[in-house]
Amino acid sequence: MISFFRRYLTSWPVLILFGIIVVAFAVTGIGDPYGGGGTPTGSVAQVGSRTISEAELLETIDRTVREVRQRNPAMTQAEAARQGVVELMATQLIGQAALEEMGARGGLNASEEAADVVIAGIAAFQSGGKFDQATYDRVIAAQGLTDKRLRQSIRGDLTREQIIKPATTALAVPDGVAELYARLLVDRHEGGIVLVPAPPVGAATAAEAERWFKANAARFTIPQRRAFRYAFIDRARIAAGVNVPEKAIADAFAKDPAKYGGSASRVLEQVVVPTEAKAKALAAAAATEGFAAAAQRLAGFGAADIAVGNQNEAGFAKATSAAVAKAAFALPLGGVSAPVKSPLGWHVVRAASLGSAGKTLAQARPQIETELRTRAIEDAVADAVARIEDGVEAGKSFGDIAAENALTIAAQTPVTEAGLGEGQPALTGDVATVAARSFKHEAADGPVVEDLGGGRLVVIETTTVIPAAPPPLAQVMPLAMAGAAQDKAMKAARVKAEAVLAKVNKGIVFAKAAFDAGLQSPRPLNGRRIDIIGQQQVPAAARAFLNGAPGTTQLLAVPGGWALLHVDRVIPGDPRREAGLIESSRREIGSALPGEMAEALAKASITSVGAVRNEASILALRKRLTGDGVQ
Repeated sequence: MISFFRRYLTSWPVLILFGIIVVAFAVTGIGDPYGGGGTPTGSVAQVGSRTISEAELLETIDRTVREVRQRNPAMTQAEAARQGVVELMATQLIGQAALEEMGARGGLNASEEAADVVIAGIAAFQSGGKFDQATYDRVIAAQGLTDKRLRQSIRGDLTREQIIKPATTALAVPDGVAELYARLLVDRHEGGIVLVPAPPVGAATAAEAERWFKANAARFTIPQRRAFRYAFIDRARIAAGVNVPEKAIADAFAKDPAKYGGSASRVLEQVVVPTEAKAKALAAAAATEGFAAAAQRLAGFGAADIAVGNQNEAGFAKATSAAVAKAAFALPLGGVSAPVKSPLGWHVVRAASLGSAGKTLAQARPQIETELRTRAIEDAVADAVARIEDGVEAGKSFGDIAAENALTIAAQTPVTEAGLGEGQPALTGDVATVAARSFKHEAADGPVVEDLGGGRLVVIETTTVIPAAPPPLAQVMPLAMAGAAQDKAMKAARVKAEAVLAKVNKGIVFAKAAFDAGLQSPRPLNGRRIDIIGQQQVPAAARAFLNGAPGTTQLLAVPGGWALLHVDRVIPGDPRREAGLIESSRREIGSALPGEMAEALAKASITSVGAVRNEASILALRKRLTGDGVQ
């Protein structure tokens, strides 16, 4: 699973678009050799002058797990922590901070205006294709972000991009490197496999089962469970109480009739020239030879060049200027305007024909009412959330808050983050999402409003936290007895397999060493790496065999015993006989180069600015998130 996190987080499109740098070197390599000193209490790392707090790391972990859960719904924060996400995200934040520090020392930075452009272009913050402040506030609040925090993150992304892009553009893969990589895929491995079955060893004793259970407690550990209460904020009930006054509809129409199609329109033709003299000559000529002919003769404009199309006054004013639009809409049908100046030049406009008469208030009313009603509902919901949060701040109980806001409280018995509970079916739908969200909060937090997406809001109160722990041995004794017996059998088989391996390593022929041990003759194996590319389920033994060097023997655990894999020889292949293989190898290597370069830059920046990693704090956070103490 850790490879899943690494693949997802280090994909190059993510690196470029979001500036996320995951440093793939050993996480224990950051410490005194680069910076010396220590880290402030409660911090994860000190990078140059910047302190990375535990809260910042937790926020990053939470967002990452939520993103991963969209692809793997079964993923929980506890499981992600067991698979190394705490260490990985700590490394990511250290790499990010180091690149930003290095950029700042070199005079690289991103302005507030640049951050504004990025924010305005994010579709999640838009309404009707345009940036909407209310939508922005709602979305970042749902993500647990503040405007300041988001802007800092975006400016950091832009700074890192200034460092990364120049160093990772147009990286080339030499022909020799591509061919060497391709050759590895077509080399043929020949050898054999011998299975060493686990022998019958009889039933395990209670003491053996107990020892095995203690050594394998993590296999039986029940993840942390939480009980919680929740109440959905009834958007439909709130919407039913929203009314849009007629005066508000009329005022909106009067304020911006063009927005609702209330302005009359005209089909216009226009010529823009650089001088007033030329504009006057064109207007005079239009009176005698026609507008199109004059535009063609004096300005070289054809019919398509002068056609502006159906315009209302407000829209034409935005495209030209208020003075040009006023002159155009004051013309009689077929009339040609006197020259009018704008920043674009001198305009001569003709009213070719009438467009639409424009909607009346009655005709525009449904559109206006829908828009105002939607806005009013959002405001009413926001007010309800504010009242709830004010109640929490005032120390009110969940019951009192629910009564004041007409909420219906439901209670959930303890479940895991994945919605699994003892003696009950797995949670599904919104309640499953609520269960996962309850793991973001502690019992001391009180009621908290969470946005489930799609306009669904819920108030959650975590009431009980049951730490992760294995069940009593008595409950799983049959499983422990079976596990202990299997473990004894596997250990006995391994002793026999290792004896064979020792003989082979001393020069005894593989087949003879197996025969002397009373094992079956080796089963022949042969294959090429290219033959397993694209296969969904490749046995671990096949992968190990194809990665083995000539004359080597490997020992591998397999179901029911152990496998001895011996590679007799590797026959070189010719990649040029496989159509397109060298070129595809070049592309594969080339796709990895930008990531490798980015990792190298991040590592160099850490060396440059100095970083001290608080391993004790990171380990403590990992244990707290897993709840099982597994290291």
